[in-house]
Amino acid sequence: MAARKKAEVIKQASVNERPKYGYCPQCGSGWVIKKGVTTNAGSEKQRYTCRSCGYMTTAPLKEPPKPATPMRHTLPRAKRYIITAAQNATPIHKPTWATLLQCAKYYDAEIVVIPGRYKNPTSLWSKKNMNDEWWDKALQDYLYSGWFELNERLVIVGDCKVEWASRNPLSGMDALTEDMSGIVGHGMREMRSIPTPQYKHPKIMYTTGTCTVANYTDTKRGRIARPRHCLGALLVEVDGKTFFARQLDANKNGSFIDLDMEFTPDEVRPAKRALGLCMGDIHRRWILPAVVRATFTAPDSMVKLTNPENLFWHDTIDGHARNHHHEGNWVIRYGKWKFGIESVRTEIEEAINFVNQHTTADRKSFIVPSNHDKVIDKWLNRVDFRNDPVNIDHYLDSAKKTKDSVRLTEGGITYNDPFISFGRTLANKNVLFLEEGESKVLARVDYGFHGDKGPGGSRGTTANLSRMGVKVSKGHNHTAEIINGCYSVGKSTGMLEYEKGAPSAHTNSHILQYANGKRTIITIINGRFCLPRPKKN
Repeated sequence: MAARKKAEVIKQASVNERPKYGYCPQCGSGWVIKKGVTTNAGSEKQRYTCRSCGYMTTAPLKEPPKPATPMRHTLPRAKRYIITAAQNATPIHKPTWATLLQCAKYYDAEIVVIPGRYKNPTSLWSKKNMNDEWWDKALQDYLYSGWFELNERLVIVGDCKVEWASRNPLSGMDALTEDMSGIVGHGMREMRSIPTPQYKHPKIMYTTGTCTVANYTDTKRGRIARPRHCLGALLVEVDGKTFFARQLDANKNGSFIDLDMEFTPDEVRPAKRALGLCMGDIHRRWILPAVVRATFTAPDSMVKLTNPENLFWHDTIDGHARNHHHEGNWVIRYGKWKFGIESVRTEIEEAINFVNQHTTADRKSFIVPSNHDKVIDKWLNRVDFRNDPVNIDHYLDSAKKTKDSVRLTEGGITYNDPFISFGRTLANKNVLFLEEGESKVLARVDYGFHGDKGPGGSRGTTANLSRMGVKVSKGHNHTAEIINGCYSVGKSTGMLEYEKGAPSAHTNSHILQYANGKRTIITIINGRFCLPRPKKN
């Protein structure tokens, strides 16, 4: 106690007396003295030591450090939380912050600001105080530094500061929250799904986005980080053991959309129609009824709530009727015969009719070329139709149409995809099939990639497709992810045959793109994707 009191007296005295050599960056004391020089040849510098705490430095502070910003270490219980992050020594983005306050008022939500740290010697705001930790005064009542469990499945990690210019802020943090999902404060938008045993709900790690302006160094790392700076927050809704999380990405004017409502610095109003809904891989034969209700048919379904102009379908069929992976498995072949699900034609008809049913006259559907849809092409090339009486007619019809479509191009032989050729004879006029390699772009986001093929013919992943420099909404791996500008959906089914026994990161997740061009990943849990919408006068 005596030593601490002595240090405080020394510190206060040094502040009043304007110490000769400056202030200690560690403890703030003015009791700094010279301590020789560094021995780096050609770049010798005067070394100083603090007699109060023993800290050594070559750059004592010229001004006394600002007092530490008070932080909350616990949070009140609420149904909704709006969680964002703030960079130290950096002003807030005033329009975004005003909009977050509007949103919190509308939802009666608790605002949580996780402090982030970044030493930026080129900053306009921290050059004179680059060793100080201070945050914009507007955030004072909302800053949180601690570990808070929103429920038994989700925790706010407010006591772990991730380097602000980190290219992959969630990298290496898989085990940080053990088996719980976690929210990490960071100015870049990222989301990772972590495999867990199949009896558990998948673990998801989120970053928050930020409410402070872009403030990065002119280094390589800083220049790479700047375009990924994401104004906004993460909205979390808690209902017992269940939680729903959605990204709130703001425009430069601070406004953002959440489902059916648009929030601005000045008002809350109904949002315009969403641009598009990219659904988790369909696999029509195995789609869950609860996903169908939450997506299409319930009174408060995703489609009825947001009214998207465009729908995107991945793996529209499963290809189960004649999947090449089943060759040689007489038990599955017997099961298909027993339950009457051997017909390739019937499986395609069921899938296209399902798309027709949910593509109303005022919207368009785009069926994205996918690996499960290509099972039909593999079936034509692998089997002997003479041994498949159930499918012989469809096989011969498809084979003739495929043969007649063969053509010579500059790159070799090509032909029409048999799934697309037959599907087009069944589809409504507003149900369109994208050809392989064809793009469909909405507000600079490309929806033409399924995700099975990566750069140079490699196997596609969210990570390698994120390096293209093009924003992408994709499917394929059944795992909800955000890496750079690449968003990946989950699936619309339960556990499929080939997934049994393996740890899984799969979720029933869709990508929704709002009228302002921003995207969010929405996950369906037990037939719901959000809490009941507020009823406002």
